[in-house]
Amino acid sequence: MHRGWGLRVRIWLLAGLLIGLAAPVRAALDVAVVVSQRDGPHAAFAQAFIRAAAGLGHRVFDAGSPAEGLDDVALARADLVVTSGDAALAAALRLQARPTLAVMIGQSRFESLRQAHPERPLSAFVLDQPLERQFRLLKAVQPDARRAGVLLGPEQGNLAAFEQAATRAGLGLVAQVVGDEGALIRALETVLRDSDSFVAVPDALLSTPSAARSILLTSYRFQKPIVAFSRAYVSAGALAAIFITPEQVAADLIAWLRTQKDDDVQLPPPRGPASFDIAVNRQVARALGLSVADDAELLRLIATGDQP
Repeated sequence: MHRGWGLRVRIWLLAGLLIGLAAPVRAALDVAVVVSQRDGPHAAFAQAFIRAAAGLGHRVFDAGSPAEGLDDVALARADLVVTSGDAALAAALRLQARPTLAVMIGQSRFESLRQAHPERPLSAFVLDQPLERQFRLLKAVQPDARRAGVLLGPEQGNLAAFEQAATRAGLGLVAQVVGDEGALIRALETVLRDSDSFVAVPDALLSTPSAARSILLTSYRFQKPIVAFSRAYVSAGALAAIFITPEQVAADLIAWLRTQKDDDVQLPPPRGPASFDIAVNRQVARALGLSVADDAELLRLIATGDQP
């Protein structure tokens, strides 16, 4: 009887050893977090990320913000630096050369900073949603739409990418390239005359408060709905928008962090959001005579690419 018990113990020990050998060894990382601001969306991201990363066993350090200064010691010891926002990224790049992953930043601003620091180990999870998702949202809120209008600024010059994304969503594209804000209204009126709706894109020239106000007012005059890229745009009068929340950014980053097996961080290529959320201005929908599906159905249509 004792011999049988001893055999079982040895089998359990051997099984445990084999499982231990088969399981990947995940080393704890030293992660330094730099935020552009101590409040608002950057604070929401940092709180969600720090809590989840610490739960994975990583050592997470608050490395400061541009306004209060950065912690050189925390940055120097970090296996990974995470920056939230373009000001945080710019400040961190001036001080250290550790592997850096930027979040809560637009693609155009990230590319500008990356070009200024080509030698740095740097990547990003940018805020810009894939173009096709935005066009799918348009088709979901306005099923009868056939042609989508868009203005492209200097940072959004890849017209072919917009055409392909619109086509995959079942839409034609009416586009104008705008070189300066003075040409905005004329180009916008041309686009709105020949399209069923307008897609606002996150371009530095076309996203200023004055440009956004002109786009909203002119589209309202033409009675054409706007599909945009932020909840604030919807609150200001756009019909709908697709975007990622700070908490979803943190979740996307944690999902990648789970793939790191040791302290030799392998930065991923720059990528757009895996997650997304939507906002719909139902009052604008009623004013335009549109019957828009509920949010759950819209999310399903965007995720699957089905037609309403």
